[in-house]
Amino acid sequence: MKTRRWLGTTLALLLGTAAAAAEPPDAIITRPGQITVTEITGQLTIRQAGQQRPAKVDDRVRVDAVVATGRRSLATLAFSNGAVLELGSETELEVEELLQAPFAGTGKVSALKEEPSISRTRLRLVRGDFRLNVKPLKVARGSVFQLAMPAGIARIDEGSLAVVVRMTEAGLGMCTLELERGSAEFEIAGAAPARIPPGPRLGFAVEIDRYTGAVTVGEMPRAAAPPAK
Repeated sequence: MKTRRWLGTTLALLLGTAAAAAEPPDAIITRPGQITVTEITGQLTIRQAGQQRPAKVDDRVRVDAVVATGRRSLATLAFSNGAVLELGSETELEVEELLQAPFAGTGKVSALKEEPSISRTRLRLVRGDFRLNVKPLKVARGSVFQLAMPAGIARIDEGSLAVVVRMTEAGLGMCTLELERGSAEFEIAGAAPARIPPGPRLGFAVEIDRYTGAVTVGEMPRAAAPPAK
């Protein structure tokens, strides 16, 4: 009887230790992360709360801000979670959410091998093109990097993703995605998410009803898709 009791206690302790060793999802994070303008060629503006101003290197971009490059302009944004975003010419991007848990260290983003703490990022590409480079995220602990566009929503865990959005005032246009490396998925409007294969460029024709806002997405011939810049 004592032996059984001892075995039962030991087994309970071992199971408890294993459960403690398993890394549970972190608590909900509420602190804002940081986005910094690191490079500008030409013109970059930041619009927030109805006000627009020209941006300069080292400026901070806050949640709910819209950043836009001018004609023949380029800009680079560095995120505190290690991501780097290179904006192409005539590109408009909205920062919908950026939250990150506190972390120690003040090193440069370029020196990070992975994100330093869990984070949640949500961006919306209105028009234009960019290349996004994401360091490995702590996905198992709840990190998410999400990008919305007219054709759907992309989520990237790590790697490099190039995106192009071209829309007309009539609500007709196209979106292309190219996962150059890493791991990502794409959720077409009204469909389940699917993994993006590295290499081939994916193209989608988009039609947005100007009266109802309903979005229709169809496959676009690859020959019609412009190359990502």
